[in-house]
Amino acid sequence: MNRYNLSKRLLKVASQVEPAAFLADIGCDHGFLAISLVKSGKIKKAFCSDINEGPLKRASEHIKEFCLEDKISTCLSDGLLSIKDKYDDYPFDTAVICGMGGLMGVKIIHEADEFFRRMNVFYIQIQSDIELVRIYLKRSGYQILFEDMVLEDGKYYTVMKVKNVSGEGDITKISFDEVPAILKESYEKTDVKDCLDLKYPFYEGMDKKTYESFLLFLINKYETIKSYLPDDSDRLPVINKELEIMNEAYNRFKNLNK
Repeated sequence: MNRYNLSKRLLKVASQVEPAAFLADIGCDHGFLAISLVKSGKIKKAFCSDINEGPLKRASEHIKEFCLEDKISTCLSDGLLSIKDKYDDYPFDTAVICGMGGLMGVKIIHEADEFFRRMNVFYIQIQSDIELVRIYLKRSGYQILFEDMVLEDGKYYTVMKVKNVSGEGDITKISFDEVPAILKESYEKTDVKDCLDLKYPFYEGMDKKTYESFLLFLINKYETIKSYLPDDSDRLPVINKELEIMNEAYNRFKNLNK
């Protein structure tokens, strides 16, 4: 921890954020990320939203503690929905989406698409279904510029830096209720080679040690699961496909870093 009580994963997010005028901190929890970014001078102003009253109340208290009420505002909101209908011209030029499931992160982007299209870049740190997030971003006309990883309390977290490149994609206008099934079907139809960058992309500049330990951890985990399954288990095809993807990713990593 540090003076702003940022966890290792939030420190990783903070290190990726580029200087900006107005940041939306979505799922702000206790508000320490926005506080840190404003106090460091990276961000001039911030808007903190959270779906839960408790964390948002604590965020407000921490903002007052650091005397930043004139630079950081708060709002009880599911993503950006609470301001979407009132302030369509809210001048966000960047955002962070942290600490939630992948499909929840997708939902936030999907339902406030007009905000994210106008941002220079935004950052995502989600906890699950990362391959579905990557599929969604690609099919919605966004580009992942960079990813990095961090290990905290035995869990691996990925941070993505994203920008809009095309303005629209083939699922942008579809109701979100239909989106999860579309993303899952898309992943299931993807062959092993193409799954490498959906599951385990490697970017120049990533933390190589963490990336390698992440792959080895997963390979060992899935090999252990496989060893306990009977030969006729209906889970074996899924396990074997995932192991093939992991091993391909690991071999690619080693070849790139000889």
